[in-house]
Amino acid sequence: MIPTLEQIVSRVDDPETPVVWLDPAIPDELWAALPAALRAHGFEVFHIDALAEVPDRDSLMARFDQLAPIPGQATRDFESLRICLMRMATGQPRGWAVLFSNPGPLRHSDEAAFEELMEALEMVHESLYEIHAKSFKFVVRD
Repeated sequence: MIPTLEQIVSRVDDPETPVVWLDPAIPDELWAALPAALRAHGFEVFHIDALAEVPDRDSLMARFDQLAPIPGQATRDFESLRICLMRMATGQPRGWAVLFSNPGPLRHSDEAAFEELMEALEMVHESLYEIHAKSFKFVVRD
């Protein structure tokens, strides 16, 4: 059964769920409407692969550089990313929703990078919610 847009937003809003898995069978129209619905609910939205496929760790980190540049870092790693996301996320009304519509290419080329990303975003969510009662959600269509 395909959830409604309101049901998806409700799942994203649930503080107990840092990662929201969505069935890839969700219609494209519903996925396309999700960013606006989340913004209307007070979330800032970052769509990792809105502009291009993310096939590997380097392209994943480059996408996050657009959201949260890691100052003075010669290497871009998930710990540095986590620290930057923690700093920038405190200013948003409800928090952030990070959307990943097609993680397949990344998962096929570097499953470890996908797992590390998921763990980093879960840690950001748990810390932000505990400290500031704000969310940092990872919404994956997979």
